[in-house]
Amino acid sequence: MVAALSVTVQVPVPEQLPPLQPVNVDPAAGEAVKVTAVPPGNAAEHVAPQEMPAGALVTVPVPAPVLLTVSATV
Repeated sequence: MVAALSVTVQVPVPEQLPPLQPVNVDPAAGEAVKVTAVPPGNAAEHVAPQEMPAGALVTVPVPAPVLLTVSATV
């Protein structure tokens, strides 16, 4: 017969000093500057070469509906 027994023991870790750090040589605090630029507006809605000639979007004659449409007033 064998008994299953496990014992875990934690031993203290030897104390170690942290490594030496270099001296802080940062310059003194500076001054913050914020600049916001507003882009110029563009009043033109359509310009060449994207502009459409007048009347280009008009369909003549107006197409008839594909399905029968019934309108009624109640």
